[in-house]
Amino acid sequence: MTLITGLDIGTTKVCCLATQRQPDGTLQVVAYGVAPCKGVKQGQVVDMEQTVAAIQQAVHEAQTMGDIAITGAVVGVTGEHIESIQRRGEITITRPNREVTQEDLERLRFHLQQVHLPPDRELLHTLIRQYIIDGQSGILNPLGMSASHLQAEATLITGGVTFLQNLRRCVERAGLEVLAMALEPYASGLATLSSEEREIGVALVDIGGGTTDVAIFLEGGLVFSSAVPVGGNQVTRDVYIMFRLADPQEAERLKHEFGSALAERVPETERVSYREMGTHEERRVPRRLFTEVIEERMREILELAREEVERSGLYDRLAAGVVLTGGGSCLPCTAELGRQVFGALPVRIGVPQLPGAPLPSALQQPAYATAVGLTIYGAHILPDTHGTVAPAHLWKQLVQTFRRWFRKNR
Repeated sequence: MTLITGLDIGTTKVCCLATQRQPDGTLQVVAYGVAPCKGVKQGQVVDMEQTVAAIQQAVHEAQTMGDIAITGAVVGVTGEHIESIQRRGEITITRPNREVTQEDLERLRFHLQQVHLPPDRELLHTLIRQYIIDGQSGILNPLGMSASHLQAEATLITGGVTFLQNLRRCVERAGLEVLAMALEPYASGLATLSSEEREIGVALVDIGGGTTDVAIFLEGGLVFSSAVPVGGNQVTRDVYIMFRLADPQEAERLKHEFGSALAERVPETERVSYREMGTHEERRVPRRLFTEVIEERMREILELAREEVERSGLYDRLAAGVVLTGGGSCLPCTAELGRQVFGALPVRIGVPQLPGAPLPSALQQPAYATAVGLTIYGAHILPDTHGTVAPAHLWKQLVQTFRRWFRKNR
């Protein structure tokens, strides 16, 4: 069985999603596992031991659910250290028939990657948006066409070497091979955006626990990416501090049960009960007051995201508007608040989808957009030999057979 596994290592959780590639190229979910994580903050590993333990727990849950052995994964990357570079490259084709071959495409890709990077930067992606043949733009696949001059426009994604190395070490110490690393908002876009949206212009705002990622897609490809160091955890922390709750877990529970991104949508008569810090006495406050604290931070997050979209210079080209995803977008009225912040642009919530196959209901949530997208990305770049594993019980049989043979022949 050929597995493609996505590993989303976030501020609040690690999600391991294993999918099986079908003969027709589609993906089918085999198993998944989710574990709480406290070792990552804003895309940066701050506690390696806790991060490794969370990865192992999530992978173990997935392996147990599917009775499979997971040996490698496509790992998501995010954080303020991510940067994007716009590049345009050109090569000349001199052979007599001028037919564009795979070798030409690889030569052009290599040419695009010839940029001077500081020692502390590492190239993650070379995302080609379009090819240009002898001045004709909009070519998606020039293979087999005739050309004298072949050009390409691409977005290069780079990351901080230290951040990427620490993330790799966590995955490797957890017992997995890093098959590839992928920019998380790019992966989330693969899972939540239609090809039409990516073509005519759309901004993806992925509200995670510690960061909010902004990615802009245009003409079918990623053209801009950035990260804001504020996310859903700050909303929880505001509630925790403002109301002096007994513990952060209580704040998270209240946020999910009674929270809203718009206080005006909450009835004035409703009240929220909670236990106070120190005394653990029960307190009651108007639910609207409670949601005003949430709205203030959510509005700030979306306004910061809008500033990033404006900084890109592409705000007026987003015909498909804005798509909000990630765990932080699950609060009621988040899309409505987004419409207030982004003005005339349409805003919707992005729920992940797996092309050609339904997702389990438990994964049909914005919080799992990145994990789903990582498997889609893996299916695009990994050959069938990557991630091919047997069911776990078969591996056990192989190990037992080898041990018996070794005892007989030593």
